[in-house]
Amino acid sequence: FLVPILALPSAGPRMDDGSCPPSQNWTEGQDETLRCSAQGKPSPSLECTKDGESFPTGMPQPVTRAHAGIYQCRATNPLGTAVRNVTVWVDCEWGRGSWGFWGSRGTARAQ
Repeated sequence: FLVPILALPSAGPRMDDGSCPPSQNWTEGQDETLRCSAQGKPSPSLECTKDGESFPTGMPQPVTRAHAGIYQCRATNPLGTAVRNVTVWVDCEWGRGSWGFWGSRGTARAQ
């Protein structure tokens, strides 16, 4: 007597421009979130780092100029690993004067 076993499709981790945009613009002094997620079956674990330090995704953080740079996000499940670099640009307020304030796009990237 045979028992059919339903095979569920499996897939290694994947990240695309929709789930993990490769370029993100943040504003200094605002709360911003590193937007990155991964798909796969089974669901992959996701870790993002900047300069070797772990950085949370999906959690608002108060932004400083130090947040500008390249983040590496790594999704892993038993079927493999996907890696994606995300560049964060920080719009900075460089000075305030009697005529208001001037803004400039921060272009520093972490090396």
